[in-house]
Amino acid sequence: MDSSGDFKSLHPAEAPSAPIADDPAPSRPNVSVEFATAPRFRSLAAEWRRLVERCAEPNVFMEPAVAGAMYTVTETPLHVLLAWSHRAGGGAGLIGVWLLVGARPSSRLPIRTLEAPCNSLTFLGSPVLDRDHAVEALSAMLEAIARNAGLPKLICANQIATDGPGFPALLDAAGRRGARIVAIERRQRAVRTAPGAGDPASAGAVSSKRRAELRRQRKRLAERGELRQVSYRRPEEVSMAFQEFLDLEAAGWKGRTSRRGRAIRNAPPLRAFAQTMITGLARDGCAGIEALRLDGRAIAMNIWLRSGRTAFGWKMAYDETYAKWGPGSLLMEATTETVFADGAVESFDSCNRDSSAALAQLWPERREIADLLIDVSPGGSVRGRLTALAETLFRRGRGWARRTYKAHVKPVYLRALARLTAKPGSGAEPAER
Repeated sequence: MDSSGDFKSLHPAEAPSAPIADDPAPSRPNVSVEFATAPRFRSLAAEWRRLVERCAEPNVFMEPAVAGAMYTVTETPLHVLLAWSHRAGGGAGLIGVWLLVGARPSSRLPIRTLEAPCNSLTFLGSPVLDRDHAVEALSAMLEAIARNAGLPKLICANQIATDGPGFPALLDAAGRRGARIVAIERRQRAVRTAPGAGDPASAGAVSSKRRAELRRQRKRLAERGELRQVSYRRPEEVSMAFQEFLDLEAAGWKGRTSRRGRAIRNAPPLRAFAQTMITGLARDGCAGIEALRLDGRAIAMNIWLRSGRTAFGWKMAYDETYAKWGPGSLLMEATTETVFADGAVESFDSCNRDSSAALAQLWPERREIADLLIDVSPGGSVRGRLTALAETLFRRGRGWARRTYKAHVKPVYLRALARLTAKPGSGAEPAER
């Protein structure tokens, strides 16, 4: 295993070795589940790529490079669930992958759970499933977890897309098993679908007024120097550009402790994970970085990921000195054009937590995301019901606190800050930003 988490010493296997299988249930005689390690998963690169090509919903946060980063630079227990369909003539095909980690609920109850996605830098917890065998794969996975004495029986399945084929398959699989699913929180986030043939990426998605505003902002920025967009795709380029991105992000509000910033550069464990994950994804052709440069200086950078037919907007940062010209919005539109250019990508997931993010102002389309608690015990359990209640109450309380802060506390704080920073004798109070 090399330090990048790519496990170069292991070669992709065209045919998998016999998986460590649970005894198949009578209703699913051809499906078994393997609890694999990250190096084992990496060795199945060819099988994984075939699964991505025929999956119901791609998810870049289930890629081998993500598992490799978790395995290489974190101490979080990682469980790689692989569902195999056994052929009558021998051999097996990979029909499902789900990365789960050992964790505690968001309410911090003193109990062990399984969780997806892996951490705060991964933004979709849906498993990757063969479109023709999604229910069978999930049923086998839930059964395998229930029968494994060493694993918790509660799964905090967060950021699950409910508007695609994967969610109905999960409900069907849970029904077969008698498992109990509780939706703890539902929300919507921005998504962009590919334009029709011959149409620009902005067609039908961005209003004519907004496009005119973007053109005006680009013109104003171009008046200040040479403005150009630069794309980075090769792994070594991505690695260097990522370091520049970390500096740009830390120089903004996320890096200021007074604003409770959470810049990746200022959190060493997250920085190590992010560096390893992005470099590994770039080596697999699943990551790129776009930069908007003014006289060579990066004033906005956007990291986007890709798996199969879907792109994912991972992180964005911009130089706040140029905020009034909207460099982030300009680069996001340019990135969208780049992503959809070759026709291979069908949708672009914003990866925002909800529709309050700035990108939602540019992208009017939405997808529903839910945080679920899955109790794999047949019929559910007392622990599962108590955990669901605690999580629901905790999320509602946190949501109320956030709304109160945005509606009442933040405006008062900004007005007070404006008065304190106003120049003497200016005669007017500075506008809020």
